[in-house]
Amino acid sequence: MKRTAVVNAAAVFAFAALVLLLCGRGIAADADYYARCNLKVLKGNKVTWLNWQASPTFIPAGTKLKVSKSGAKATLTDPAGEQYTLDIGSAGEKYLEKFVTQKPLNIDKYPKDVQEGIREAVARLGMTKEQVYIAMGPPVKLLSGDTETTTYEQIMGSNNWIYARRRMGKNIGVEFDPSTGKVIRTEGIWR
Repeated sequence: MKRTAVVNAAAVFAFAALVLLLCGRGIAADADYYARCNLKVLKGNKVTWLNWQASPTFIPAGTKLKVSKSGAKATLTDPAGEQYTLDIGSAGEKYLEKFVTQKPLNIDKYPKDVQEGIREAVARLGMTKEQVYIAMGPPVKLLSGDTETTTYEQIMGSNNWIYARRRMGKNIGVEFDPSTGKVIRTEGIWR
């Protein structure tokens, strides 16, 4: 009887330690987050790290989302109950944090022309890195290579971002002034 109680106590302690460990790190299960940027949605309600700019559908930046993880996938649920899948792969938390944030996001603090660019998911001359990121999401490439495993902070440290418009076709380039962090050149943007 004593042995069973000791074994049960050890199991309860191990379970409690696991829960504390998981809750204390990164994205908590079924937690409230906000879309860090306009999240491009593909057929089948999939959000992809490529963030195809030709996709006509997106979850607007700042949308409150419930985030739950299961293995290499995250499910993002919007206030209407619509669910979207994001493949977070082995990068997990680091990858997911490029798409969602715990801080509420409100674009109303920006000038009207910047708000318009964000709502249209387009980078414009004079926008800051943060504003472009909110509008277009994470770029596919930096001059240093692919961004699949690159953190949000590393992306913000780069001055040349490349976005994929679609599988075939010209990419979209955004160049920032190293001293001001504002857009000085865009290439391949339709509007």
